[in-house]
Amino acid sequence: MKKKLLMTLVAMAMLTVPLAACGSDSKKDEPKQTTAGTETPKTDDAEKPAEDPAAAATEDVKPEEGAKLVVWAAQEQKDYLIEMGKEFEAKYGIKVEYQKVGSSDALNKVQKDGPAGVGADIFMLAHDQVNRAVQAGVVLPNDYYEEDTKANFVETAVNAVTGTDGVLYGYPRNIETYLLFYNKNLVKPEDLATWDSIKAFSKAYNNPAEKKFGIMWKLDDTYFNYGFIGGSGGYVFGKNNTDPTDIGLNNEGSVEGIKFMQSMKEVMPFKVADATSDVKTDLFQKGKLAIDMDGIWQLGTFTKEKLGFDVGAVPLPPMPNGKSPKPFAGVQSYFVSAFSQYPNAARLFAHFVSSQEAAVKMYQMTGTVSARKGLDTDPAFQNDLVKAFMEQFKNVEPMPSIAESGSFWTAMGPVYPAIWDKNADVKATLDKAVTDMKTLITQAK
Repeated sequence: MKKKLLMTLVAMAMLTVPLAACGSDSKKDEPKQTTAGTETPKTDDAEKPAEDPAAAATEDVKPEEGAKLVVWAAQEQKDYLIEMGKEFEAKYGIKVEYQKVGSSDALNKVQKDGPAGVGADIFMLAHDQVNRAVQAGVVLPNDYYEEDTKANFVETAVNAVTGTDGVLYGYPRNIETYLLFYNKNLVKPEDLATWDSIKAFSKAYNNPAEKKFGIMWKLDDTYFNYGFIGGSGGYVFGKNNTDPTDIGLNNEGSVEGIKFMQSMKEVMPFKVADATSDVKTDLFQKGKLAIDMDGIWQLGTFTKEKLGFDVGAVPLPPMPNGKSPKPFAGVQSYFVSAFSQYPNAARLFAHFVSSQEAAVKMYQMTGTVSARKGLDTDPAFQNDLVKAFMEQFKNVEPMPSIAESGSFWTAMGPVYPAIWDKNADVKATLDKAVTDMKTLITQAK
């Protein structure tokens, strides 16, 4: 999400949320060497469909002599990547150095450090930064392992890290979204069947004086609120979120979705500014908040060992209109720097840490669930919370990633205090947000 991308999704073969068109045809030939800031040149053969798409999956790219790599990632991935770096060195004789640079900082840092030759060879980005990275010329296509990536990762993840130019750039790591976590000591499954049943439970459970609440989520964050818009027929940027001239945030569906969100105020008696991530997480951990709308990154935190009670999870239930909210999904992915002196070795490492074996180790060491297909049948991932996310990921919408996306997050920010704290008219408030978006887009040109 915008700011929320931390840990994981569940990969499923049947997940087919559409995004932009997939990348170009595969290349059987080994990628040619590149210079900093340039893309891999295409040959005539590379433009043709591969006769054997499995070839790239069985024949590794040949790394450069004397290669050594630097990988950037967040602190939570440190131990895992150091371990994978040791295994990579043992297999290929290439040293890998981990440096702490998270995905939210990597793009700006690689633009500064890359040209000086001191940046990473591989770094993490959230998918909504892909097109900015492409326009800045700092990432190389995922060309050699393109067909392998398409064959082994869920379509949502592959499409999310494909640029608007139709080229696949990323090596998907994981997908993130949110659902409803609940305290099994307080909530029964039937209480979560619909939003009406959640309201009924909350009315009976709420005790503001004791800071006990039925349900809570981060009210000031479009990332969490958008599900009500998307599920009701609203949208951000037209088809596949790629058309900035077609903004649907004030259409009939968007108005209906936000009006429903506004109706939840009857069982959520607090102001927008009071419903922060820290507050609600603390209340949930103390057993005072019964239902917590939160993301898959909490899998390693919301455990009986850490909380002292059993935690359940369910996908977002249907709204009164019969439609289920469609939450945003974000994809975290490895990218190969266009400034790398060892682009083939970097490609090889990005592929290495994306394997099935690596997926199991990553989950065991970090709680992050890979975006690979077929993990729903792997014994390592047989977990009720993981299964709930598998179900939720049948109904998600990847966050917009075009250059104009910043205007969306900025303009929607004031909407929630207005409609929640001041009970402002929803249609008028969304009309203003769309007008503000258009102004921001124009000013940015």
